[in-house]
Amino acid sequence: MTFKMLPIVLASFIGFSAHATPTVSPSPIALQAEAQTGVNINTASAQEIASALVGIGIKKAEKLIEVREQLGGFTEVEQLLDVKGIGLKTLEKNRSNIRLN
Repeated sequence: MTFKMLPIVLASFIGFSAHATPTVSPSPIALQAEAQTGVNINTASAQEIASALVGIGIKKAEKLIEVREQLGGFTEVEQLLDVKGIGLKTLEKNRSNIRLN
């Protein structure tokens, strides 16, 4: 065995890989930004809602705001089904982009 191979043999013996790449955890700022993606349907304007959600145009977004005002704010995403023109398929397409706070 040559001395050039010794570090690789030792590294594999003690559990290290010669080609290992360090894992990096996301920063708290990155995690916060990821959690803040989507649109807050309790505070967003009709334009913001229409831009962020698939299948929701400005008219449906305005209806959504009317229902929001009647309810005093949404407490569950499923309450969007009370908005005329928003059905289960539209809700499911957008669920991951909808925030309530």
